[in-house]
Amino acid sequence: MTDASEAIIPLDIAIFGGGIAGLWLANLLRQRGFSCVVLEAGTLGGGQTLLSQGILHGGLKYALGGTLSSESEAIAGMPDRWRASLAGKGDLDLTGVRVLSPTQHLWSAGSLASRFTTFFASRMLRGRIEKLKFDAYPSALHDKAFRGSVYRLDDLVVDTESLVETLATPIQTCCLHADLAQTRLHWSPTGLERIDLPEVSLAPRYTILAAGNGNAALLNEAHAQHLATDIEAQNRPLHMPMVRHRMPHRLYAHCIGASNKPRLTVTTHDLGDGSLVWYLGGDLAERGVAQSEPELIASTREELRDLFPWLDFSTADFATLRVDRAEPRQSGLLKPDNAYAAMRQRLLVTWPTKLTLTPDLGDRVLALLDQVQPRHPQPTLPETLPRAQPGRSAWHPIFETHHA
Repeated sequence: MTDASEAIIPLDIAIFGGGIAGLWLANLLRQRGFSCVVLEAGTLGGGQTLLSQGILHGGLKYALGGTLSSESEAIAGMPDRWRASLAGKGDLDLTGVRVLSPTQHLWSAGSLASRFTTFFASRMLRGRIEKLKFDAYPSALHDKAFRGSVYRLDDLVVDTESLVETLATPIQTCCLHADLAQTRLHWSPTGLERIDLPEVSLAPRYTILAAGNGNAALLNEAHAQHLATDIEAQNRPLHMPMVRHRMPHRLYAHCIGASNKPRLTVTTHDLGDGSLVWYLGGDLAERGVAQSEPELIASTREELRDLFPWLDFSTADFATLRVDRAEPRQSGLLKPDNAYAAMRQRLLVTWPTKLTLTPDLGDRVLALLDQVQPRHPQPTLPETLPRAQPGRSAWHPIFETHHA
């Protein structure tokens, strides 16, 4: 623990959490001259960021009820914001990020598409969705036995590992691995006064909570000082199946179900040994919360037989992953429509709520700090302090360990 006699390093902003929110905000604030340190208890991106499917969508998957909701309208511009950054012309330079798919697809299982046809053809969606001819179907659906319809969406999918690495590289020296057992936080009713690390103490003017699931424990400490007592966290769980196979089909798509949410959402990821992983979300993952791993795997096999009877998954490997999506508490556990950022005294509490809304989160934080000017230079931190390192996607250790 830092000795009280040692120098305390002043800092403009301390950011807790090295996932997409913390890394994005640190880059954005450093560009504007603020001195920042990111504190991460695990690996960078190792929580929700690398557990996400990497989908940067414009909200159309929330319009399956036949109308554009406030949620879908709020994020309609997000794919273009991301594309600008991926081209090096947006909020941040993300030219190092690998795009897995420049578009995403929406497909119907049989006759379900009929109730969406008029809506999808409406002027409201022109330019954002396109019905495809058979020859343009993704390979997994390009079979004469397929009886549905396929649409192309104005969405994209990125490799989250390369996203984390690209955001971490410019700020690597200020991303600290903070062992919570050896870190002491000194709170006051106006904010965080001091952070004691093993070799140094930091005194931030402002603190940003961007730790996803970790925000809850940090908020509890702030609440003890009667700070931000009106802000609480909630989790919405998922149980995500993963299917490892050696077929050549890379699919990035939502399947239209009977409800106003996708029946199944598929993204495809490389394992590096020539095999592919289909990472499955949507209603299957939401229903899977109440199932054990064997039960969800059985449900997944049944779903794949029903949706892809022409594909052979008999030699595929299956696994599941439980994910907690962290966000601000809403009445009735409703999903927030936008990114969330609130400021109480010198404390900012943030959740992007969805990967795609991260640029929106950046806008909101910059607006809250609009009247704040940088004051302290970026500190030179001791090289002996451990730096947080980028994490790996969960399917690597899961399949390399259990299905080698």
